This record gives sequence, C-alpha cells and structure tokens, in this order.
Amino acid sequence: MSKIRFGILGPGKISHRFVKGVSYSQQAVISAVGGRDFQKTSDYAKQYDIGVHTDYQGLVECDVVDAVYIALPAALHKEWILKSLQHGKHVICEKPMLYDVDDLNECFDLAFSKGLLLMEAQKTSFLPTTFKVKEWIDQGHLGQVYAIEAGYCYDFAGPMDHWAYDADHGGGSLFDVGVYPISYALALFGSQIESVSVVRYPMGTGCDGYAHMQLKFTSGVIASLSSAICVEGLKEARIYGTEGWILLPNFWKSDTVTLVRYDGNIETFTVDQPSEFTHYIEHACECIKKGLCESPILTKAINELMIRLITSK
Repeated sequence: MSKIRFGILGPGKISHRFVKGVSYSQQAVISAVGGRDFQKTSDYAKQYDIGVHTDYQGLVECDVVDAVYIALPAALHKEWILKSLQHGKHVICEKPMLYDVDDLNECFDLAFSKGLLLMEAQKTSFLPTTFKVKEWIDQGHLGQVYAIEAGYCYDFAGPMDHWAYDADHGGGSLFDVGVYPISYALALFGSQIESVSVVRYPMGTGCDGYAHMQLKFTSGVIASLSSAICVEGLKEARIYGTEGWILLPNFWKSDTVTLVRYDGNIETFTVDQPSEFTHYIEHACECIKKGLCESPILTKAINELMIRLITSK
C-alpha cells in the first residue's frame, strides 16, 4: 500500500507538530487541510503546499484523504469523528479524544462497523523510551517495582473561554495533561487496578486546575500522578524498585531515560527523535495497513479506563 494520506481538520497550533511528525514518517503524507477561517486555512495550505478546504465538511469528504487528524476543540471531537468515519476516513483524534464513555462506545461502534481505525493521538504510549523502561522492568533491572511518580503541571494562562477550562467539554487538568501520567502508568503496569483516589483543586469555571490521582495496581505498584493547568510543577516520571530507580524528564515526549541501580551501575538510553509525534503516526499507519480498527497498544478499553479514572469521584 502507498503512503496513508492525512487531512488536517483544524489548522491550530498543535497541528503543526503533527505535520512535523508526518514529515519524518515513512508511511504517511499530508494531503489537505480543512478549517473555517478562510485566511488562516489558506495560509496553512500554502505553507505546506497541500489542498485546502475552507470548511470541515469539505475535508472529510475529500477523495485525496485516507485518514483525518482531528485537532479541533474537545467539544467538537465526537461530531467530527463520526462524520469522518461516516465518509470512510480513518481517524486520529487529539487528546482528550472523548470524555464520555457513551460517546466513546458510539464512535468505536461506528469505526468497527466501517472497518476503520479510530485512535487517540496519545504519544506517550508509543515512545521508544517508554518501551525501554518496560524492557528494563520486565528484565528485572529494578528488582521488585514499588512505585511510580509522574506529573505534568504547568500554568496554561490562556483565555478563560478556552476549552481547557470548560468543565463540561473535556476541560480541566486531568483531561488536558493528566492523560499523560495516567496513560504512562497504564502502559507500564497494565489495567488491573485495585483502588483509585482522586483529589481536585477546582477553578472558577468548575474544572480541576490541579489534581492528584493515586492508583494501586493489583501487582502492588502504587502510582502517584499529578496534573495542573494553573501552576508550574512536576514534569517528570520516576519509577522505584528494590534494586534501582528510573528517571525520565518530560516523560510524555522524552528522548532520554536513565536507570540508576543501587549497585552503582548507571545506564542511559537515548534515541534520535526529531518529532515525538512520528512514533504514534507510524503505529497508526501500520494499524490501517493491517485493517485494524483499534490500536493493540492504545485500545478502546484503555481509553474507556482513562475516562472512568478521570471522572471518578
């Protein structure tokens, strides 16, 4: 099969990083963009020398698009996931892809019925450093693993009408950036969870500005996970075991990870990574070519678990 032709739905800031990720892909190419702002969308198309549609509908109906990358505000995700699938397009959707389990089921039901891939753009699960950490753990380099600490805390300081502050439509720190430490912990330790505890610091809009989640896996591993959109804070992951510990600065996009063993041995793994987006893009293309409707790594069940954890009381 030739390269998968992606259409960009929403020429916003994050979409430029997706385009960069595609530029390093061996299996994908950008063919068109769709947006509602005529000048912005036209300028975007000229910048990347791609086709232009000055509405969203034109992009999802475009016959030179195999897959749609949705970079719209979270409140629009469900509508345009469904419309993209209805027009025979595979879909990669920015996080939070969906924030309601019923909506998730509806979208995946349609994807399965159409034989199309639906996947969240969750880069953390597909990084080479993530796979290296899992390898070190599986090979026993940490001994028995006791705990993981991970956080993504920053001061967004955006306009209060931004979707990130919208408590009813996927806003708040947990859905915005808490998905990173949560997905990272699940990628390493699985989905068998014994207990969940969440505390939230509410903002004026009703969304969580800061949140802390503690998970206890049935394996005994304790996960201490933090997120914030109102204050700067922790931006790393640490994993502790009986024989050593692991450090990952900026774990959601890291290209370097260090293993420190208590016997004095230190090992550092570094990968050449011009774009952290490329890994999940390549994975999605492989899934499409295999005829898969969900990623075997970031499954529908994982997406559902993350929604249930974030919305748990």
